[in-house]
Amino acid sequence: MQPDVAAVNRALAGLQAAIDVVEAPIGVVLRCAQKDASAVLKHLRDGELDCCMLIDLFGLDTGEKVEITYHLRSLSRDEDMYVRCGVDYDGNMHSVWNIYPSALLPEREAAEMFGLTLSGHPNPKRLLTTDGVPPLLRKAVPVRSAEEVRSG
Repeated sequence: MQPDVAAVNRALAGLQAAIDVVEAPIGVVLRCAQKDASAVLKHLRDGELDCCMLIDLFGLDTGEKVEITYHLRSLSRDEDMYVRCGVDYDGNMHSVWNIYPSALLPEREAAEMFGLTLSGHPNPKRLLTTDGVPPLLRKAVPVRSAEEVRSG
């Protein structure tokens, strides 16, 4: 089920952050600045919306920046919502593991795959690749090298 946009706006009224709440085909999407993401996520977890579970965290290269999406679930209200925030290329992604412990591994994966710096994480080391590997999920990184495409 998806929450009512007006109810979400009312629940977020006390926050000192610029938040855009829209209804999208996937559900209610909240857009905020990366610097405000921790406060917004904490408010969603502890407030009346009771988003007690982080289902997933993932990134998307929009061509201008990396958009980080937090998929949240309220078990008591049977509602899902998404929080999205943009991070500049090679920018700093603030960890939310202390709010949602399930973010520990997805944060490392997203930071590594998009070339972001992960701050506030207890173990910000690479998870999937070794040093020197470019951020593989950026649009600017070629899918194949010239050597891989040449026929023998």
